[in-house]
Amino acid sequence: MDASSSTQAPGALALTWAGWAVSVSVVGLATVALHAAPHVRGIGFFPMLRFAVVAPACILVAVASAFLFRALVRRRSSRPRATLAAALVGLALVVVAGMAAVGPPGLVAAALPALVAIAVALAVLIPRFVERPRRSRVGTAVLIVFGTLELLGVALALSSERAVPRGPGGLAFDIPREQFDADSRFITLPSGARVHYVDEGQGETLLFLHGNPAWSFQWRDLIRGLRGSYRCIALDYPGFGLSEAPAGFGFTPREQSLVVEEFMERLQLREVTLVMQDWGGPVGLGLAGRRPEWVRQVVLGSTWAWPTSRSEPRGIFSAIAGGPLGEFVQVNFNGFAAFGLKNGVVRELPEDVLDTYLRPFRPLERRGIAAFYPGRILADAAYFAEVEAALPRLAGKRALLLWALQDQGFPRTDLERFQATFPRHRTVELPHANHFFFEDTSAQVVSELQAFLSSEASVATPEGRR
Repeated sequence: MDASSSTQAPGALALTWAGWAVSVSVVGLATVALHAAPHVRGIGFFPMLRFAVVAPACILVAVASAFLFRALVRRRSSRPRATLAAALVGLALVVVAGMAAVGPPGLVAAALPALVAIAVALAVLIPRFVERPRRSRVGTAVLIVFGTLELLGVALALSSERAVPRGPGGLAFDIPREQFDADSRFITLPSGARVHYVDEGQGETLLFLHGNPAWSFQWRDLIRGLRGSYRCIALDYPGFGLSEAPAGFGFTPREQSLVVEEFMERLQLREVTLVMQDWGGPVGLGLAGRRPEWVRQVVLGSTWAWPTSRSEPRGIFSAIAGGPLGEFVQVNFNGFAAFGLKNGVVRELPEDVLDTYLRPFRPLERRGIAAFYPGRILADAAYFAEVEAALPRLAGKRALLLWALQDQGFPRTDLERFQATFPRHRTVELPHANHFFFEDTSAQVVSELQAFLSSEASVATPEGRR
């Protein structure tokens, strides 16, 4: 039925319903277009294009388009569909012009596919929904379910954006002293990176290298238990925690490894014990392979140092968490960081501790780093090959291997490769620990570290395994 021959004009409520119903599809199309467009996953996503902005905008434009189309029909416009399409194109051009005038470089290119998808979808769907306001019960139920999820998504996205209290002395966020009793320090490296770190205790130096989604906060319990006898240093990589990256920094693991090397050079750290977990392994072992004379021994847990196949669990995780879905969940809801922390610990983290873990990832411009790193597992195969090729240079180092048996991302085959790499190893299996093993077994890990560090020789034997 042509709109101009409609015998029953829909009222305001029906028009609102029609616009809102169309917005369900339009929001989905816009979201897919934004996350499928070529860009550096996570760190290349523009926060102003997030779900909490795009979804309400699509709903408002869809409802307004429904009212506009009905007004064109009532005024007996000769071509109401074409006029609506022209109006939508004009609105899109205005948005593009505004982005070009005040937005950062690249914003227009990132938003253009979504703007085109929104304009086309509204031009096609609005007339149909306005002219045929009656829907089947099943269709109505489906729209209500997806529309409710859409609104719930907006609410969850907005709740993830709540501000965190700033810390003393101009710190970007507060680190509760009762959780992490250490003084924050900063150093600006020649490369331009401004690195945040803690430096506690005296004695033999331990350098702690964190993973993702995490920062130096993850080592708080180990530092608390070891600083009475050792110098404990833990830094945040640029883009993580409180550290800042220089202009043009790409945030790749190779660049982070070079930053750690630069950091050690500036602080004149030598004869260091590297304590590494997750991404700390490839970052730290890359450094150790380049500068083996700087490293006395290594402590490794839930980590790896070689290329990953797409078919193995870690590769599958990389493809999913490092793809459009993982990016959508992280940049819009801080969801990957929250899920990773909750799922990577056997015990339930106290809410205040989880909140502090997540504070560096709450700012919209910084949360994408957590979505960037999963994809690098596959994307940085060349760097992993370099790290693996240099491992023989470390064969004479003593190694403590702490292996969380509930961490599915790092199976026993990874442990066996490290055991073969470091003949002078001691292996401690942790059956009741997951990815963040230091959260589940901090007291045991501190005890094992103290025993390892105080011993002069540690050779793998059947009795040395647990």
